[in-house]
Amino acid sequence: MPKLSLNEDHCCDDATLPIEKYLQMGRGLGHQILVVAESPAANGWYKSGRAFYTVEGKVVGSGKNLLECLELIDKTLTLETISFTEIAKCFVAGNRKNLDLCARKTWPHFLKQIDYIKPKLIIILGQKTTDIFNQLAGTDLSVGNITRLEIANLKPMVLPLYHPSPANPKRRYNKEIITTNLAEIKSCF
Repeated sequence: MPKLSLNEDHCCDDATLPIEKYLQMGRGLGHQILVVAESPAANGWYKSGRAFYTVEGKVVGSGKNLLECLELIDKTLTLETISFTEIAKCFVAGNRKNLDLCARKTWPHFLKQIDYIKPKLIIILGQKTTDIFNQLAGTDLSVGNITRLEIANLKPMVLPLYHPSPANPKRRYNKEIITTNLAEIKSCF
């Protein structure tokens, strides 16, 4: 299998990925929630092997902000107990123009991961991830609106949120989005 390195900024055309590649299996209630981000980040699990953690074991800012939202759903949810993956499995480094192509190439793997996890709720992080999801799934999701849809022979609820990065000022709306949709979110479980 071709190997991605920190110097690569493109997708591996011939990569055959094991199901657990860039997949964190949740536990308890968190197993029923699949959080989906864009692509592996250099300062996150691309190097550390853990979603939202640096190599030094510190939670990245996006993780801290996401955790505040997860705790609104249930106090037992943590970054370690949720299921998590990336819509594009390739490390694109600073060359984000390849993100759509990488996501398209790894979409079948992403669908297999959804089928493997069988989530009842999918949380999509960010407008770009939502746009890619819409394009590849043939949907018209919008940030802040929860929708039941059919994907990978399942019918989970899907909730796009703003990316929780500290650099994104819209992330502040995520708590309001969760609170507004809380009854419907809780009905998933």
